[in-house]
Parts: sequence; structure tokens; C-alpha cells
Amino acid sequence: MVAVALLAALLLGGCAGGNMPAIDVTLDKHDDKVTVTTEDGRAVIDVTSAGGIGGLTATADAWPEAVVVRLRLRGLEGLEIRYGDVTIATGVSSSGQPSALTLSVLDEDGNVQSASPSSDVYYPNIQAVTPDGTTAVGPLAAGQRPPFPLPEGSALEITLPPHFHRDDHPSFTLQWIDFYR
Repeated sequence: MVAVALLAALLLGGCAGGNMPAIDVTLDKHDDKVTVTTEDGRAVIDVTSAGGIGGLTATADAWPEAVVVRLRLRGLEGLEIRYGDVTIATGVSSSGQPSALTLSVLDEDGNVQSASPSSDVYYPNIQAVTPDGTTAVGPLAAGQRPPFPLPEGSALEITLPPHFHRDDHPSFTLQWIDFYR
């Protein structure tokens, strides 16, 4: 039943943008929920994570210009994005300070090489969307940070980094941990 509802939501979400490609999303946990909407060159994968720890795999034949994952969480202790040979890991501590962003890449021998990225092209944009407005909380964000835990009804929006769009990646995975679970 859940699979049928998920498929219907994905088909409807894929049609919302007219000629936008369909995006297939598989969640790691059966009690999490997802909807996908596409419009004006932007896809939003909206996830409600019941337990605060989870993951997803999203697949598409072609991606819109912007891909946003909206996590309905009140914090984000850990975030990991994987596509191709790239893994990007970050988070936001319970004090609201961002964790250092780490970039891991497989070399031609299959060994993992990790470092702090030297280019902004690897940084996802992370925004806290609160009931009274939007405040940046991501690794590159400057200025005011919202108090944690975020207020009830908030979400974190993660826009995939520009590097994701450089090649034709058929899929990406995203894993998250909310410290207020």
C-alpha cells in the first residue's frame, strides 16, 4: 500500500512541471514519507522523517537545474550526500554552528581520499525554513542563525551542490541524523 501511494505521489510530482523529468525516490525507512514536486527548473523532494534518522535514494534520467531535499526535522547533526565517486559530509551542531564540510572521493585505485573542499562548487546550500521565515544555517551561511531546536513546523532545505550538475549522475543518496529525535 505504501509503495502504491509513493508511486502515485512520484508520478503526480513528476508531472507538476510539465516537461520536467520524473524523479523516483526510495526511502530507507517505511514510516518516512515523501512527495516530489517539479516546477520552473526546480525539483523539491519533501521528506517527513518519523524517527529523525533516515536516508533516501533519488533517481532520474535527467535532473532539473536545482534539486532541493526538504527534511522536516528540527536539527541536523549529520548529513551525507553521495553521487558518483563523491561523498560530502556535514551537519549543524545543536548550538547552531556548522560542522566542517568534508569531501571524499574515490581515486582510480578505489581508495578513499578525504579533505576539506577547496572550492565552493562542492558546498550544498542548507537553509532552515521556519514558520516565521527563512534563515541560512549551512556551511557557507553568514549572519543570524536560528535557535536550535528549530521551532515545530520547521524544515531544513538542502540544495545539491553545483558539482552534482557537472556530470550526468543518474542518482544520489542522502543520509541524515536529527539530534532532536
